[in-house]
Amino acid sequence: MEALIDATAARGDRKPAVTDWRTRLRGCLAQSGKTRAQVCSEAGLNPAYLTQILEQKGATPRIDNLQKLANVLDTSVTYLIDGIDLDKNTREILALFTALSEDRKATALVVLQDMAVASRE
Repeated sequence: MEALIDATAARGDRKPAVTDWRTRLRGCLAQSGKTRAQVCSEAGLNPAYLTQILEQKGATPRIDNLQKLANVLDTSVTYLIDGIDLDKNTREILALFTALSEDRKATALVVLQDMAVASRE
């Protein structure tokens, strides 16, 4: 999956802008090569769940179910909702950072800022 599809499309690069979460979800599903039922089964959801949220006007998935689908489709909720594709390392870093206490988050942020400055030198 290409990173930042919306951003590159806005600059006129490659693909047209994708603005709808349903379109992005359909694209991830097609790229996976799996059927809707297979993805739902792997996500622990009702086999008809994808059809319901993709085809019923006004239907929206719960965030926890969207996370399950994203995991099976090897993408992120951020990509599905906003069109910003984070690679696996970035998703792991965010998950680890989110699990930290506020004090440790502050410390980790200082360390990362120092590392970023040092890498530019």
